[in-house]
Amino acid sequence: MANGALRRCWLLVGCLGALLPAQNSTRKVRPAPSELAARAGSAVPWRQDVAAALTECKQTGKPVFWYVPSVARSPMDRKDVIDRYLLGGPFSWPSTIELLRDHFVPVKEVAAGDRAKQLGLVRGRFVEPGYVVLAGDGAVLAKLDQLTTFHPQWFEAPLRRLVGQPIERFPGGVTAAGAWRSLQAGDVAGAFAALEAASPYSPDDGPECGWLRGVLQFRSGQRAAAVATWRELAAAAPSSPWGWKAALEAEGHGPFVHGFEVYGALPAAVLTTAPTDGSRAPAGTYGEAELWQRSIEFLLGMDDGDGVVRDSTYDFGGTDGLPNVHAAVTCLVGEALLAAVERHRAGTAVLPEPLLARTTALLQRIRTNAEREAWLSLSDRDEILWARAYAVRFLCAWRRVYAPAAPDAALPLAVGALLALQPETGVWFHEYGNPFAIATALQALAAAREHGADVDQTKVDRGVRALLQNRTAQGAFTYGHTTDGPPHASVPSAAGRMPLCELALCLHGASDQARLRAAIDAGIEHHAKLAAVRKYDDHADALGYGGFFFWFDVLGRCEAIARLEDADARRRLAADQRAVVLALPEFDGCFVDSHELGRSYGTAMALLCLRALAVAER
Repeated sequence: MANGALRRCWLLVGCLGALLPAQNSTRKVRPAPSELAARAGSAVPWRQDVAAALTECKQTGKPVFWYVPSVARSPMDRKDVIDRYLLGGPFSWPSTIELLRDHFVPVKEVAAGDRAKQLGLVRGRFVEPGYVVLAGDGAVLAKLDQLTTFHPQWFEAPLRRLVGQPIERFPGGVTAAGAWRSLQAGDVAGAFAALEAASPYSPDDGPECGWLRGVLQFRSGQRAAAVATWRELAAAAPSSPWGWKAALEAEGHGPFVHGFEVYGALPAAVLTTAPTDGSRAPAGTYGEAELWQRSIEFLLGMDDGDGVVRDSTYDFGGTDGLPNVHAAVTCLVGEALLAAVERHRAGTAVLPEPLLARTTALLQRIRTNAEREAWLSLSDRDEILWARAYAVRFLCAWRRVYAPAAPDAALPLAVGALLALQPETGVWFHEYGNPFAIATALQALAAAREHGADVDQTKVDRGVRALLQNRTAQGAFTYGHTTDGPPHASVPSAAGRMPLCELALCLHGASDQARLRAAIDAGIEHHAKLAAVRKYDDHADALGYGGFFFWFDVLGRCEAIARLEDADARRRLAADQRAVVLALPEFDGCFVDSHELGRSYGTAMALLCLRALAVAER
């Protein structure tokens, strides 16, 4: 969407106030880190600026490591957040601090001016955060952006190769080494036992062991215990990088609690292949079965123990909407877990028994949450649509996997709650009325009807009329809801959302196969525009594409393909899209787009894409 059109869209949003129920505040409460937590990353001896670092490089022969937290005029919304992720992640690991101190001239500086332009450190070409390694004459020795997953060995490996250091390093003193190895192997209980056997810890290793204990508690669903452990560590070791990192994570600002920092075992190819596309895995690293297993293991470790996944920081609708964001993401995670159980039963991707048992237990906790309203912010009207719609999807998937014929009181209640959000105009909304919110609601209602729920046809018809009101003669759908006159949207700007919107109409008999196929073809044709901004957290180009639409749009496309009646075309398109999805995992086998939506959301959505494509290929 062009910038002028985007501004007109927001003017339109303001006009919708007379048509939609009163919406609550969009005030964003974003506390700053404490003084202690703010010290995270400061153990790296950062130089004053790049010019000074290059001068020192010429004198010492050590290459410059330029950490680029942002670039000039970047569309990234929360630059401070991703900066803290780097400072509290890689730049808090003792081995990385040592590596940068001894073998590089480290500098942290926003990229701007002529040097940035010469190096390509500009908006749209370098997506923060990232780094550049420079020789004394300014020659580029290494450059990497789009860093959204952090692991000590992965982050250090290319830097160690560059300066001739061994790459097999991991943060771990002698006392904690056994526990780290157990954690890497996925044996959390063994890691706990190794820590117990090593107690009492030496003064040197104590902070690291305290950090690791909190990690193990968190990954076991004991978030409160982990936070308490880290707070004790921060108080006991206020001069240690571990103490600063613990404070950052305990306050909810760090990369670990948001799922961006991982410690699992990595394939050799990940460590021996120089990264060229951010933290994405080298091509061919993982087969689909391994991606499912790694992704499920990650999702299980993000549960807070009460059946809620809270890593997302998406607060565009205000901080009071975060519980609904977390509920929506949790329902998507639940739907992905159900897809894994489905595959396990079919023998397509067998889950080891311990993993299956943990999956089943978490699914039950999510199901319990989906049946009640206590986990929601009921006064919020900015993000509750997603919580309601995705709860319907989750409950439909539950019926498909566990109880296809049994009565289910929860699904009709969930359908009623979703229908209750629709105003007289038929325009479902999240932060504003729009076609993709309408389409999401209509798609969920179609699934509910397929699973036996009674759905008010009058409200469905209202929604269909509202959605059609936003479709142009060319098949494009507007970004905001159209209130007066004909809708205006170009196919290139609308291509991402077109398959979802056309699918919703098809599911309710208001479209046809030709229109559905045209929408899918448009999404595929313009996919590169969406992919180019995948890791931005806001609208990032002249067409209005943003990272938070990536997996949302790709899932809509995949589920639309699954509804094509032409079997040959359906299978061919599904195979093509499967290749797209399988090329996108991070180096640890999980998925992400916008850092605000989070890795749990991205991973769940990618698995749901694979599930839809498997259906399409039947």
